[in-house]
Amino acid sequence: MGENKKHLLTRMIKAGEGHDLTSIRTPSVPIFQTTNYLYDDVERGTEILLSRQPGHIYARYTNPTIDALNEIVASLEESESALSFASGMAAISSTILAFCQPGDHIVSSGFIYGGTYTFFQNQLSRLNIEVSFVDPRDHDAVAGAIRKNTRILYTEPLANPTLIASDLSFWHQLAQKNGCKLVVDNTFTPPPILQPLKLGCDIVIHSATKYLGGHSDLMGGVVCASAADIETIRPVMKTYGPIIAPMIAWLLIRGIRTLGVRIERQNENALALAAFLEKHNRVNKVFYAGLPSNPQYDLNRRQLNGFSGMLSFDVKGGWEAAKKVMQNLKTIIFTVSLGDISSLISHPASTSHVYLTPEERAQIGVTEGLLRLSVGIEYIDDLIEDLHKALNKG
Repeated sequence: MGENKKHLLTRMIKAGEGHDLTSIRTPSVPIFQTTNYLYDDVERGTEILLSRQPGHIYARYTNPTIDALNEIVASLEESESALSFASGMAAISSTILAFCQPGDHIVSSGFIYGGTYTFFQNQLSRLNIEVSFVDPRDHDAVAGAIRKNTRILYTEPLANPTLIASDLSFWHQLAQKNGCKLVVDNTFTPPPILQPLKLGCDIVIHSATKYLGGHSDLMGGVVCASAADIETIRPVMKTYGPIIAPMIAWLLIRGIRTLGVRIERQNENALALAAFLEKHNRVNKVFYAGLPSNPQYDLNRRQLNGFSGMLSFDVKGGWEAAKKVMQNLKTIIFTVSLGDISSLISHPASTSHVYLTPEERAQIGVTEGLLRLSVGIEYIDDLIEDLHKALNKG
C-alpha cells in the first residue's frame, strides 16, 4: 500500500517522520526537538547504545543541538570536552557526585554562591561527604584544611556577592600537590574575562542562565573539562537526568554569539558605576574587582582580562536604607539573577544567601545593607542618574 493510500489518521501520525536533514546547511544550529532517533537496522541501534558507533540513541544521553552547544562552550573555555545541564546547580551537583564518594572531603571557599553553600552543607552531609569552608585569601588556611581524603578544591575566581578573589595559580599548585581536582565556578568571569583551565584548573562550571545566556530567558548550566573528566561526569547526568532541553540549548547558542560585545559594555559600565558609588556619601563600601582601592586589585589585574559586570555596595543605614534604594530605582530592576543585558539589583541577605544563618552571612561579609548589582548595557549616564536619585531619596 502506497503512503497516500494509508488512512488519513495514519498519515497524520507519520507526517514528517524520518526526514533526513543532515545535508541542509544553515547559519543557525537547527533545533532537534525529539526524544528518540531512527536507525537503518536493529544492530546499528545496539552498537550506538553501547558506544561502539557514533550516533544518537535517546535525548537524555545526546542530542545534535545540545552536542553543538557543548562544542561551542568547550571552544570558549578551550577544554577538550563539555556537558550541558538544566541549571547551574545541576552542573555543580553532578560534578561533585561524580568525583566524591561517602567518606570523602572537599575544601571550599566560604565565599561562594548561597545555593552552592547550602548544597555543600545540607545535602552532601547526608551522603557523608564533608566540606570545610575557608577564606580563599588565607593560603595557610586553605592548605591546612586539606586532608588525606580530600578529593576536590572548590572556589570562585570572584566570589558571589563580595567579589573576593581567589588566586587560581596558588589553588592549582595546591591541588596538584595533593592529588585533588580543582573545580571553579566561572559564572561571574566568563570568557574572554577568564579561562581558568589555562591557569591549571581541572573543571570549569558556569550557570549558563547568567552571562552565557544573557537575556533572563533561559536556565542552564555547563561543565568544561578534559575528555576523561567529562566521561566521569556523564554517567551521573544520564542516571539522574538533569539534561538541558534542545530549545534551551538553541537559545543559549544564540546568547553566546553576543557574549563578547555584551561583556565589553558591561565591564565599562560597571567600572564607571563603581567609581561613582565609591564617592557617594551614603555608601559605606564598594566591592569591585577593578577599583584601585581594592586590596586584591593587583591580583585581579594580573588574573583577569577585564573586571566583570558585577559589583556590590554596602548602603549606610542597613536593611531599611538598602530597601529604599531598591524601591526608588527606575531603570535598574530589582530582581534575582545576573548577567542580563538589563541592570539587575538584589539584596543577597534576603535572596541568594537567605538560607545561611546571620552568623554565616556575617563571616563572609554579606551584611544587611549589602546590595549586589549586575550591570547591564544601558547608557551609562542613565544608570548613574538612577542610582544617584535612589540613594539621595533614602
